[in-house]
Amino acid sequence: MALASGLSKITVSRALSDPDKVKAETRDKILTIAEQMGYFSNTSNIKPKKNKLIGIVNPNMSNPFFGELTKIMSKISSELDYDILMFDSYESEDIETQSIQRMISYGVDAIILSVISSDRNYQPDYLQKLKSLNIPVILIDREIGNSEYSGIYIDNLHCGTEVANYINLINYQNVVVIAGSEYSNVSTDRVRGFTSVIDKSKNLTIFHADFFIEAAYHVTKSYLRTNKEKVVFAGMNNQISLGILKACIEAGLIFKQDFDLFSIDNVPYAEIYGFKIPCISHNLYEIGYQAINLAIRSIDKPNTDISKIIVRGEVNI
Repeated sequence: MALASGLSKITVSRALSDPDKVKAETRDKILTIAEQMGYFSNTSNIKPKKNKLIGIVNPNMSNPFFGELTKIMSKISSELDYDILMFDSYESEDIETQSIQRMISYGVDAIILSVISSDRNYQPDYLQKLKSLNIPVILIDREIGNSEYSGIYIDNLHCGTEVANYINLINYQNVVVIAGSEYSNVSTDRVRGFTSVIDKSKNLTIFHADFFIEAAYHVTKSYLRTNKEKVVFAGMNNQISLGILKACIEAGLIFKQDFDLFSIDNVPYAEIYGFKIPCISHNLYEIGYQAINLAIRSIDKPNTDISKIIVRGEVNI
């Protein structure tokens, strides 16, 4: 752009990053050239030409749910002649923000986003920037407040009721639910669905930990120190279920004899070690297909109505 405009690199950079410090005539010249070249910076409001590039930000690629889902979306995008730019935010707000900024600088046409927090009050600042740049955002799994964004969500109430329906049918009096944060919409909906149908004669204990293996492991380990009776656990996602399993094995408990476990989400690799864990499985292909479809539709028709798609899981015993 410096060569095309006949101006210095410093002047070009300043016009893009801090346009108020550049003369109006010079700034307009640079911005016109930038738009013609399909370029825009992290801070400018220039919308690029369509690059057929979709950004994906996931909070934890080591979680098989997000890892497999991203692989599916990448394949579908390729079949539709779109490229994918993927970032893992590692459950970090700072890294998530940096990832969004990099996607802006690379000129993505849309972003498919699973935010780092399922806290109902989470409102990252970058959303306003994306809105000003007319970059559509498609949410997956975790909704943001009273969301003005299209998204694909799991039917969390249904997940909770199906877990309780299974536990009502088995011969365990002591029931322990380990869920995510009490401030999480995902967690509270799953627990609400569970408590609405669980047999009231059962001894129910509910812990709010987090959607991570170690958090669930420590909660389960603490519970088992003081409770020696047979128990059935309800893991409100696959990472929680792995934490439960780890603590029970460490305590020397025998699956289906001393304890049982029902998981929301498939528990990865459990069957390799002889554990056939009943669960709610989700159609990841359907979720991935709908996400890519919404992203491309938002690119092609920017003023399209907001769509919220709910996907129900299936019980696998």
